[in-house]
Amino acid sequence: MRTLSIVLTAIVCIMIQGCNKSRQTAMETKTSPQLKYDIVDRNAFTVMGIQTRVTPDEENNEKYSGIWKEFEPYIDQIRPISIGWRCYGVDFPTDKQGIFDYLAGMAVQNDAVAPDPNLVTRKVPAARYAVFKCPYQEIGQTYQEIFSSWLPNSRYEINDKACSFEQYAMRGREDRPVSIHIPIKSK
Repeated sequence: MRTLSIVLTAIVCIMIQGCNKSRQTAMETKTSPQLKYDIVDRNAFTVMGIQTRVTPDEENNEKYSGIWKEFEPYIDQIRPISIGWRCYGVDFPTDKQGIFDYLAGMAVQNDAVAPDPNLVTRKVPAARYAVFKCPYQEIGQTYQEIFSSWLPNSRYEINDKACSFEQYAMRGREDRPVSIHIPIKSK
């Protein structure tokens, strides 16, 4: 179910045009038959934005579009305290099967104070990720390749304790790729 939520999130985010990378240390770069990816250990970082709990019944384009539309008016309030101007769509696992918290936001300092009571601040824990870069218009196709071909044939499996997320370039830079972060662990 979590895999489906990741794929649906990506498809919805194709139309989203986002807004610095936390420190990353590339450990290896590989190429699958169709996908190029990096395996990176990513430090923990904090994201501030709008959060919504998502259940399997609610996973649809309208749900995610609504979350991003709700977040957009807050971008200018968060930007002065952000670390770079990239936007993130983060899936935070919950203790309930198939249910997760989705946060549309921007990276901020760990001690950042939300400028508005509607904004939520959450820490994305450190984890190892397979990172796939693709153009906006290929997000859905890239997720499909990741889960139908790359993941089953790799030496990795999903780390259900970590967050998956997409990292988007700032608005007006749609020519830059989206970075899809899939949390992994060895099989």
